[in-house]
Amino acid sequence: MITRLKSDAQTLTFRMAALLAVTLLPIGMVSVLQTYKLLDEADRKSEANILLLTAEAAAGEEAYIRTAFGAAQAIAAMVPRFRRTGWDCDETLSAFLQSSQGFSFAGYINAEGTVACASGGEGMNVAYLDLFQDMRTDPEQRVAVMLDAPVSKTSVIVVAVPVMQDGVFDGYVGVSLPHRRLFRPLGKLAEDRPVDLITFNADAEILSADGGLENIHERLPAGTSIPELLQGGEAAFTGETRGGLKRVFAVVPILRGTVYALGSWEYKRHSLTGDDTSILQSLFFPVAMWIACVGVAFFAVQRMVIRPTRNLRARMLQFMRSRKISPPKYEVATPRELREMDETWQMMAESVLRDEAELHNAIHEKGVLLKEVHHRVKNNLQLIASILNMKMRKARTPVIKAALNDIQQRVMSIARVHQKLYETSTEERVRADELLGSIVGQIVESVLPSNDAVKVTQRYDPIVVYPDQAVPLTLAVSELVTNALKYLGKPANGKPWLEVTLDSTSEGGVLTISNSLGQEIAPEASENSGGLGVQLVRAFVQQMEGHVTDASDDAAHRVVIHFPISEFDDSLIGTAFDAQE
Repeated sequence: MITRLKSDAQTLTFRMAALLAVTLLPIGMVSVLQTYKLLDEADRKSEANILLLTAEAAAGEEAYIRTAFGAAQAIAAMVPRFRRTGWDCDETLSAFLQSSQGFSFAGYINAEGTVACASGGEGMNVAYLDLFQDMRTDPEQRVAVMLDAPVSKTSVIVVAVPVMQDGVFDGYVGVSLPHRRLFRPLGKLAEDRPVDLITFNADAEILSADGGLENIHERLPAGTSIPELLQGGEAAFTGETRGGLKRVFAVVPILRGTVYALGSWEYKRHSLTGDDTSILQSLFFPVAMWIACVGVAFFAVQRMVIRPTRNLRARMLQFMRSRKISPPKYEVATPRELREMDETWQMMAESVLRDEAELHNAIHEKGVLLKEVHHRVKNNLQLIASILNMKMRKARTPVIKAALNDIQQRVMSIARVHQKLYETSTEERVRADELLGSIVGQIVESVLPSNDAVKVTQRYDPIVVYPDQAVPLTLAVSELVTNALKYLGKPANGKPWLEVTLDSTSEGGVLTISNSLGQEIAPEASENSGGLGVQLVRAFVQQMEGHVTDASDDAAHRVVIHFPISEFDDSLIGTAFDAQE
């Protein structure tokens, strides 16, 4: 038991509770003795005070709503004039809203429910609104709430004044008051017991609440309805809310017969009288208790929480920047919980260091294996090309030599793509512009020993793709560039040219390969054409989920490949040789 008590005495909770209890005990006893005499008087005056505070809290809303009624009546008086001038009133009502700076809408709605004249939303039909239906059924001034007003699209309170012509309902004038303009703070008078103010109209419809309309019915008095509250006129009483809280209620009219306010505050045995001596006596001891609490809490938090926490934070920052774990510095006042937290963090940091070391080692091993795979694949492709070269030398007919040469060129093309893909890769992503530039340059140099006679133009936008798109893209480019050089023609004026471009668009990438047409430089190329290159290109483009188009005229032949820049997908990983099977 003694060991358990010593262990509990080192916790932050025990020390804070002990210090606060020792400090507040004498002050609390004196405060209770001094304020006990005021409790009975405070209970008797609570109901009278809530009437006063409710009326004061609703004074601003009363003035605001009265102003809105006055504005609505003034606009209603101007409706005949607006009718004579062809409803040229939008500037007048807009200027009125700007000058008032308190309303969000002012306008006249005719008997058909159309906004005929307003500061905004003219021509809008609002016949579906409950307010319009009520005004047409019973044309009298009223106040209603709209959580989503059709014009301002905000939560408003609408003040409506009917417009009559020869005793017949001819529409109404509506002025909207934004909810955010209501319920300004009461100041020092309500700091002790803030008033929860709710307004409602004569039809028992809740208009606004300073605590928001969410769960509003839980804040109404239990055992009575809003119409029953209106029957008693101005009154104050103590009761429970429908949510089970005991509160003091007061009902006061804002506009008698139209708008009412229900104010309530939490029921407490707390003194709030007009006697200065009682106020000072009731406030002195709570203030003294508060000052003592602040002092004790500050001392306790600084010594037992803030300082150890800052030390732990400094060690975390050091670990984050240099991966160094410095030893902890405990003080006598450091609670056991913070020591355990520090030890847990240290174990976590050591675990992170171990995991990072294992991860770096695994990445290094995978990198070495990947380099070995690339090296072996490149050697195998070169071996295949050498074997084809040997076969080509032993071939006796030109057709077989041409076929073997064609296969050898494609194998070398795949080898070049694989080598450049490996050289330009940065982990899992590839710069397509750098890769294509290298591939095209190698093909041009191998096919054209002296490229002075051919004008080669390359332009690439910086595009980053993943290997599952880079491989078929480069193979398609290799095939197209090889074919373009094979079927290159010399124009009547100028020398042959080849152009390769890669453009980045909002929908993906666009690859364009163009070559000049004219006098054939290699006439034997057309004799060896079998259509395999076209099939390969279409297969590669299909693998990229793109599409290819080609067009020719008298001067040039152009092939355009559109492809999306997709995210990496393991299911799409495969060898580029699948397109040839």
